[in-house]
Amino acid sequence: MSTRDKKLLIILAGVAILALTYFFIFVPQSNKRDSLKNENMNLKSQYNQLSALAAKADDYTNKTKEMSDAMQQVYDNFPSYLQIENGIMDAVAIEKSTNTNITELTVGSPTAIDVNNPTGEAGTDSSSGSTTDSGSTDSSTTDSSNTDSSQSSQTADGNSSQSQTDDGSAAGSGTSSGSAKSTVTGYQLYDVSTVMAFKTEYHGLKAMLGEVIGSSQKKTISTLNVSFDDSTGKLTGEMLVDSYFLYGLDKPYEAPYIPAVPHGTNNLFGTTN
Repeated sequence: MSTRDKKLLIILAGVAILALTYFFIFVPQSNKRDSLKNENMNLKSQYNQLSALAAKADDYTNKTKEMSDAMQQVYDNFPSYLQIENGIMDAVAIEKSTNTNITELTVGSPTAIDVNNPTGEAGTDSSSGSTTDSGSTDSSTTDSSNTDSSQSSQTADGNSSQSQTDDGSAAGSGTSSGSAKSTVTGYQLYDVSTVMAFKTEYHGLKAMLGEVIGSSQKKTISTLNVSFDDSTGKLTGEMLVDSYFLYGLDKPYEAPYIPAVPHGTNNLFGTTN
C-alpha cells in the first residue's frame, strides 16, 4: 500500500469518526437538550401558576368555606324525609292560620327526581296556576297524574290509606333512587305532591298562598284552580303543592306534632246528662 493510499484511508477514517460522532453523540445530545428546554419551560409555567394560586390560598380557602356554609344552609331547609302525617298536619296548620276550610286532601307517594338531568322530565308537574279576583273564574286545571293508586287520600271523613314498606317508608312509584342521585352531593331529591280542595275568602286565599310560599321548608305551588261561588260569596278551588326532601342528609326525620284526637263518645244515645 502506497503512502497516498494510507493518507486516503486516514482521511476516510477521520470522516467516519466525525460522522459517527455527529449522528450518535451530537444529535442525541441536541435532541435531549431541546427536550429538557421544553420541559423546563412547561415546569416554569406550572410553577408560575402554582405560585399565583399559593399567593391567593387564603382567599380561596375563605371562599370555599363561604360556599360550603351557603350550601349547608340550603340543605338545612330540606327535611330528610316526609310521611303522610307531614302533609296532613301542614293542611291543618293552613286551616288554623288562614281561616280556610280544606274539604279534601290527597297526599301522594314520594317520587324521585333526577337532579342530574334538570332539563328533562323530573317526574313533577311544571304547569303553573294563577289566581283571580272575586267575581272571576280561574281557568287553570289541576294535573292529576301525580296521584296514583299508591297515594294517600285524606277526605272530610278522616279516612286515609297509603302503601308503605316494612321499614315505615312510603313505597316508591317504581323510580330507582340510585340512578337519580346527585353525582355531586350523593343525595336523592324526592317530591311529595299534595292536592288540597278548599273553601275560603279572598283574603284567606292570599294568606294560604303566603303560608305555602313563605314556608321554611322547600315547597312550590304547581297548579291552582279557583272559582267564585255566587251562592255563598266564597272562593272554592283546588291546589297542588309539591313538598321536597333530601334523602341521605345527616339529620333524623322530624315527625310533626300531632295533638290528641278524641275518639267516640261516652253517651252514644244521648240518654244521660
